[in-house]
Amino acid sequence: MPEPIEFRAVQNLQAALAGISTGGGYHYTVQASAVKLDPNHKVEDLVAPNGPRPFVLVDLGDEKWEYAPGKQIRRLTLPVTVWWVSDTTPTDDNSLLQTYFRGCADIEQAIAQDISRGGLCTDTRIVKRGLNRIGEGSQVWAGVELELWFHRPYGQPN
Repeated sequence: MPEPIEFRAVQNLQAALAGISTGGGYHYTVQASAVKLDPNHKVEDLVAPNGPRPFVLVDLGDEKWEYAPGKQIRRLTLPVTVWWVSDTTPTDDNSLLQTYFRGCADIEQAIAQDISRGGLCTDTRIVKRGLNRIGEGSQVWAGVELELWFHRPYGQPN
């Protein structure tokens, strides 16, 4: 039995984000092990001061379901927030925003490579993004909110 469609689409998103590298035309290189689906699984290694930068957390929100007549799901919307975390240079006036916008650009470029997540969903859309600074340090958290849209028969999640 294959894994549920939504899970496989999120795994596809994880792989796309893990493929971010300067050699591929991105601003940064993300280590594959630095893209997490579970923020509680070995995340201590990432947030440590000497941990890999940037790192990425994939955080799911509550789904929305819309039905068509019969057994068709008109649209299942899976909200996902991609948290892109990196350090900045606090003595450089440009560094905070430059790091933020570069991180957002890398996420957008990775997502746009395949908006169907390998044919598993009908669309992947960025709906909002925001900048967060955690504490007094020089760490930038870029939150990019996405929606993954699925259309499938009700009762056939796999």
